[in-house]
Amino acid sequence: MNLSKNVTLQEFESSPTATAKGIVNKMTVAQIESAKLLCEKVFQPLRDHVGKPIKLNSGFRSPALNKAIGGSTTSQHCKGEAMDLDLHDKELFIWIIDNLDFDQAIFEAGTATSAAWFHLSYKKKGNRKQALRMHKGKYSPFIR
Repeated sequence: MNLSKNVTLQEFESSPTATAKGIVNKMTVAQIESAKLLCEKVFQPLRDHVGKPIKLNSGFRSPALNKAIGGSTTSQHCKGEAMDLDLHDKELFIWIIDNLDFDQAIFEAGTATSAAWFHLSYKKKGNRKQALRMHKGKYSPFIR
């Protein structure tokens, strides 16, 4: 099953940590619907813009998986509303915040010009268009 043209359900639920620890990491119907929205509204337009495959580092996290990796107890990953992508370039991040609808876009770790990864989320209602930078475990507004 595809969540969008270039993301499968299996890819979105896949987790080496879940596999290694024997954690079931499967979404409910409601979580799948949230993941479809995220993939259709955020991932697919980004993928089309980039024009080449984008590695999904993390999609859905069951509560057990989220706890095992030390994720936030309010993580949108647990709702199927967030993904972490193997993207790094500040200019691409700026394109995302200028061109896509999203709840949160976080330029995670790395340096001021090259993130370790991008965190992107989308909700059915009430997207905040919140662009953040996470550096040394602290979140602040993203500065161009």
